[in-house]
Amino acid sequence: MTKTNSKTSLPAGCGDLTRNVQDNGGPLDPTVASTYIKNYLAGVNDPTATNHNYGYLFGLNKVTDFLTQITNYNATKPAKLIEGVRVYLGRQAQATANLPMEKIMDTLFLIPVFSDGSDFPQVHQVDGATIILGDPRPCPTLCLLLSFSQE
Repeated sequence: MTKTNSKTSLPAGCGDLTRNVQDNGGPLDPTVASTYIKNYLAGVNDPTATNHNYGYLFGLNKVTDFLTQITNYNATKPAKLIEGVRVYLGRQAQATANLPMEKIMDTLFLIPVFSDGSDFPQVHQVDGATIILGDPRPCPTLCLLLSFSQE
């Protein structure tokens, strides 16, 4: 059961989202990060992570370009400033009866977030005016498997 904020019935930790978007997140202790990964892999029954991807890689140049686009957007003094970044999970293909789940690679992408907590762009209404960072490499696990299978 998820704890909720009694005032808004949002999951715990979401109540202040629209008041301090810029301050969300923070440093994560490496031991905590390791525990998160171990708990995740235990949930997918892959303790060695040989067949399941649990991380993604964005190149620093691409991340810098993404942040520069956000900075340039904010420099135009729009009515709403971008003050955060949201990570979305997705699939590159729908699951079908003919395609084993391990052959469908999950992916993620980053979208800017306005100070009120809304996305730019709205994920379900994407138009030409967008700033999205996507197409990460499935690393560390699948990068090694894919590079060996292509040799």
